[in-house]
Amino acid sequence: MDNIQIVTDSTSDLPREVAEEYGIRVVPLAVNFGDEQYTDGVDLAAVEFYEKLRSGSTMPRTSQPAPGQFADVYRAAIEQGRKVLSIHISSKLSGTYQAASLAAEMVGKEHVKVVDSLSVSMGLGLQVIAAARRNSSLEEAYQAAMVAKENLGLLFLVDTLEYMEKNGRIGRAASLLGSLLQIKPVLTFTDGTVDVVEKVRGGRRARRRTLEIFQERVGDDVVDVAVVHAGAQEQGQELLDEVQELVKCDKVYFGDIGPTMGAHSGPGTLGLIWRPALA
Repeated sequence: MDNIQIVTDSTSDLPREVAEEYGIRVVPLAVNFGDEQYTDGVDLAAVEFYEKLRSGSTMPRTSQPAPGQFADVYRAAIEQGRKVLSIHISSKLSGTYQAASLAAEMVGKEHVKVVDSLSVSMGLGLQVIAAARRNSSLEEAYQAAMVAKENLGLLFLVDTLEYMEKNGRIGRAASLLGSLLQIKPVLTFTDGTVDVVEKVRGGRRARRRTLEIFQERVGDDVVDVAVVHAGAQEQGQELLDEVQELVKCDKVYFGDIGPTMGAHSGPGTLGLIWRPALA
């Protein structure tokens, strides 16, 4: 297992203890509030970020790591005699995948395989965990990530589309702009961009409908599930409790939507992500 180094970026929102358990290297993105620059998850925690976001007037901006940052991580692994599987946020939302691909060319593509997750947050994270749990060889880890990617479910709710609109991350949900204020869409990702599952009137109905869709799609399957929240821990925990009552869960993950993703989704966002449990 020690022959393969799994690498991802901070948009994966992997809980720290999970990254440490599997030895996953997380390369951070940068978050900027005006002239102030922070490193996601290093010198800017999620709690602090959402406080700044709610109280400030400056819209944060994010930037991907430079190829050299990935190259340094790859070289360190290669020097230890390891190959690298590097899995990243959707290339349609960020330049991070391109930066990682350039880094792979810098160190030698025979040592590094770079994957576009076409997802975000724990949609990316569950692919990374699948690879880390099946990594006796580079090919086995890659195939595990692909199976997770192909069977991934992701639903999320935002308090407002304002942040996605201003950051240009709204995708197929653009048609919702200008809708009545009480419309609370159930959102997902399709081919790497934001898409609308259903338009629901009112936040409580949207949350209830999210759970109904989730239960319909999971059925009697046993799943690994993640619930993530943007500065809304109580609501997130309630959602997780409801999820565990509705379906059979194996591995369960709960945590913050980090600063990078939170800058685009805004505070109050809830995410529900799942995939079939590993045998």
